[in-house]
Amino acid sequence: MSGRLRSISKALFPPIDGKKLRFRGGWFALPIYLVVVSMYPLSLQHADWVETSEQFWWIAITGVLVGTLLGNGPMRFPRAVLAGSTIGMLMITLSTTFAATGGSSFADKLTHLAILVNNWITQVLAGEAASDPTVFVLFLGASVWCATFVSSFILARSGRIWDAVIFNGACLVINVSVALTNLYPDLIVFTLAVLVLLVRIHIVNLQERWTKQNIVPSGEMDWRLLRGGLTWTTVLVIMALVTPRVGAAEVLNGAWSTFEGPYHSVEAEWQRFFAGVSGPSRLRGVSFSDSIRLGQAPNLGDRVVMTVEAPSGHFWRAVTYDFYTGASWRNTETDKADKLPTTDRETFQARFDIIVPHSNILFAANEPQKADVPYQFYTGADKSYSTSLHALNRSQAAGTYTVTSLISVADKQTLRKVAPTYSDYIKSKYLQLPSTLPQRVKTLAHQVMDNIPNAYDRAETLETFLRSPPYSYSTQVKATPPGRDPVDYFLFDLKQDFCEYFASAMVVMLREEGIPARLVEGFTTGTFDSASNAFVVREQDAHAWVEAYFPQYGWIEFEPTPSQPPFARPDASIATGTGSDVGSTGDDTSSDPNNPDRVNRGEDALNQDDGSGGFSGDSVVAAVRAIDPRPALVLLGLLLVLLALAVVRFNWRFRRYGPIESAWGKTRLLASYAGYPAHPSQTTYEFASSLGAAIPETHDPVQSLARARVLEQYSATGADEDLRDAAETAWHQVASALLALLPGRILRFITHLWR
Repeated sequence: MSGRLRSISKALFPPIDGKKLRFRGGWFALPIYLVVVSMYPLSLQHADWVETSEQFWWIAITGVLVGTLLGNGPMRFPRAVLAGSTIGMLMITLSTTFAATGGSSFADKLTHLAILVNNWITQVLAGEAASDPTVFVLFLGASVWCATFVSSFILARSGRIWDAVIFNGACLVINVSVALTNLYPDLIVFTLAVLVLLVRIHIVNLQERWTKQNIVPSGEMDWRLLRGGLTWTTVLVIMALVTPRVGAAEVLNGAWSTFEGPYHSVEAEWQRFFAGVSGPSRLRGVSFSDSIRLGQAPNLGDRVVMTVEAPSGHFWRAVTYDFYTGASWRNTETDKADKLPTTDRETFQARFDIIVPHSNILFAANEPQKADVPYQFYTGADKSYSTSLHALNRSQAAGTYTVTSLISVADKQTLRKVAPTYSDYIKSKYLQLPSTLPQRVKTLAHQVMDNIPNAYDRAETLETFLRSPPYSYSTQVKATPPGRDPVDYFLFDLKQDFCEYFASAMVVMLREEGIPARLVEGFTTGTFDSASNAFVVREQDAHAWVEAYFPQYGWIEFEPTPSQPPFARPDASIATGTGSDVGSTGDDTSSDPNNPDRVNRGEDALNQDDGSGGFSGDSVVAAVRAIDPRPALVLLGLLLVLLALAVVRFNWRFRRYGPIESAWGKTRLLASYAGYPAHPSQTTYEFASSLGAAIPETHDPVQSLARARVLEQYSATGADEDLRDAAETAWHQVASALLALLPGRILRFITHLWR
C-alpha cells in the first residue's frame, strides 16, 4: 500500500534534480529579479485601494519559489499549471484569512471570509453594488500570484526573460494607470531593474556562446558590458522623463473614441463589483456614460463645452439613470426608438454648437421630440419617454444641430391633483432600491414626507428640505468610506458636497415614499453672452438634478442642490383672475432662466415633423449632405494596409531563394490562389504545361520560367545573368495573368458562402 502511494506521489510530483535549481542570470541577477517581481505587489499597497497588510509581498515571494521549483522540475506543463494554481489558491486564501481583523481564531476568520464571499456573490447577481472589499483583496492576491508564478515558471523552464518582464510589467502598468495616487516612482524603479536584468541575462547568453565557440573574453568584459548597459539605461530613463509629447495625441484621441463605449461598460461593472474600492479611474472633465459612481471628484475646468441659441435658459439634459446599486447609478433602459408619443407640453427649440463632443449624445431641454440630424431615442420598454437622445452619426453630434423639446407647463395645482396610478413598468424601474439601503435613510424619508397628502407637495417639501441647513453645496467632492452607502453618508455625516449627492438623496427618498424618480445629468443654463446672443456653457456648468414621474404629465424636474435656483412653476391656487388654468401664474417668473413661459411657441418651418418620426424637405437634404465620408475613407485605408501587408508577406516567404527559384515558387503559390494548384507528383515541365493549357496567357512565360529553373537546378553550368533576367520578366507576365483571375475567384467564394 505504501509503495503504491509513493508511486502515485512520484507520478503527481516528480522529484526535482537539485543540480538544475539555478537562476538563469546567476546569483548576481537574483536580487534584481526579486526587485522586478516585488514592484507590482508594492505598488498595490502604495495605491491604497483597500487596507491590507504585507500579504501581497509574501504571495509574490511564494509565487517565485513555487514557479522556480516547478519550472526546473520534470513535471509536464499541464500538471505544473494545475499544481501552481492549486497552491496559489491555498496561499491566497490563507494569507487573506490571516490578515483579516475579525474573529479570534483561524476557523472564525475563515468562516467570516466565506460569508463575505457569499454575500458578494448574492449582491452581484442581484445587480446591486458589492461594497465589501474582501473579494477585491482576493482578486489582487490572485493577480500577484499569476504574475509572479507564471513569470518565474517560464523563466526557469525556457530561460526567456522577456516573458517574465511582460507579465509583471503589464500588471504594474495597469495599476499605475488606474490608481488615484502617483505610482510613477514604482514604475521607474521597475524599469531600471528590468533594464539591468536584461543586460545581465544578455551577458550570460554571450558567455555561453563564447564557451561553445572556445572564445576567452578579457577579464573586464563582464563589467564593461554591465557598465554600458547601466549607462544606456540611465540615458533612456532621462529621455523618457524630459522628452516632450509627440503629435500623436490627436490620433490616440480618435482611437480612444472608438473604445470609449465598451470601456465605460466594463468600468461600470467594475465599479458595481467592487464598490468599496477607490477608483478605478481618475475623472478628467465631464463624461456622460452609462453609469456614474458617487464620490468621484471630476476635474471641471473653465473650458467652453458648447454654446446654445435658445429663447430662454434651461437645463440641457444629456443622460438619465434609473438603477441605484448602493454605490453608483446605472442606465438600464437601452431600448431604441425613432419616434416617441407627443405629450401635452410646450415646444422648445434650441440650437447647439458643440465645441467638446460627448460621444454621440445630443443635448436637449427636458424631453426631446426631434432633431435636425439623424437621431435615435434611447428609451424604456414602454417607449413613452426617452432616457437620452443620440445622433446616428457620431460626427454630427460634434457639430451644430437643433433639437426641438417638449417642456412641461403644468402648474403646481394641476400636479397636486394627479392620481398616483403608476404602471407596473414604471414602478419596477423607478421605485427600485437596493436591499442594502440603511434603515435610517428610509426613516428620514418618512419623517419628512409622510404627513403630506399628494405626490407633488411631497417632492417639493423634500426639495426644500435638502436645500436648507444643515445641508449646503460644496465643489470639494469627498469619497464615500468603504462599506458605506453614499446617500446615507451624505445625509447623516457629510451634509455638504456636490450636486450628485443632493440629487441621489432626493431620488432615493422619493422612491422610498412610492414616488417614481430618476437622476438626470447634463449642464445648467450657462452664462448668456449678449454679443453672440447665446448661452455659453462650460465644463464647470456640469450638473445633476432630479425628475419625478407624474402620470399624464411625464417627467417633472426638481432641483435639490442649493447652488441653483429651483425650477419656476406657477401656482394656480394663489393666482388671481385665472383660476386654476394650466400655464397661468401669479408669480413674476419672467426673469428666471428656467421659466418655460418665456418659450417662443412658434415652430421652425424647416423642422416640421412629417409624422413618421424622421424628417422631410430640407431636413432630408441636410441629412444627406451631412453624411460623414471619414468611416469609408478609414475602411479604404485599412483595406490598402491589409493589401500591402499581404504583398509583403507573399514576397517574404521567398526571401532566401535565388531569383529563378523565387519566381518559380511565387508562380506555384499564386496559381494555387487562382484555383490551379500544382499536384505533388508533377515535375516542373508538367506543371508548366498544365498551367499553360488552363490559362493560355501564361503558356509562353511559364514555359520560359520552367526551362530556366531546370537549367539552374540540373545543368553543370547553372543559369547565367541573362537567364535570371528572363525568369524575372516571365514571372511578371505570369503574375499579371493570374492576378486578373483573383477577383472572380473571390467573388465566387463569397457567393458560395452566401448560398
